[in-house]
Amino acid sequence: MQSLMRELAKKLARLLFGDYSAYLIYTRSAGDASPTRPGSVTFTIGPVDESAINASPDPLIREQAGYAGPGSYAYACFDDDRIVGVCFYWFGERYLKRNFWPLGDKEAKLVQIISLPPARGRGVATALITASYQDMMKKGFSRVYARIWHSNTPSLRAFERAGWRRVALVFEINPLRRSKSIRLCLRSK
Repeated sequence: MQSLMRELAKKLARLLFGDYSAYLIYTRSAGDASPTRPGSVTFTIGPVDESAINASPDPLIREQAGYAGPGSYAYACFDDDRIVGVCFYWFGERYLKRNFWPLGDKEAKLVQIISLPPARGRGVATALITASYQDMMKKGFSRVYARIWHSNTPSLRAFERAGWRRVALVFEINPLRRSKSIRLCLRSK
């Protein structure tokens, strides 16, 4: 009976508030201190291009190739010679297509990160986030951001382990299926 009531409440909330999203915004700046607990696992991580991603034998990695290209930087985590994870930063005109979070000059947003299922739990994401952030700072960026679904615990942990900090919680609701969503941004201190 309790689960039936919970399901009815969810349906009623979706009817009244429409589709929703709840994202946490994380950031790291050029002057931020390094994390106190760097990952103990070591991988080879470096910039890659679209052709390297498309050459992967793993379909999940190849599916990410669309994130590469002009206005982006792509990074891969290698276990021996196999790509086991990738992440992508967008900036400038490329990012304006998404434009979920406002970016200033010399700022970029990590728009996608994924690791192969057999590699999960081994620190691939934390290693990718850490190494790619360092390279982005070397490229002249002053700050990077990421948007993470509020309940994606593995991603939240990976960013926190990599020394990123939460700066906001962004809610979007679409009550009564309006043509435009309502956005509420709660900034952290």
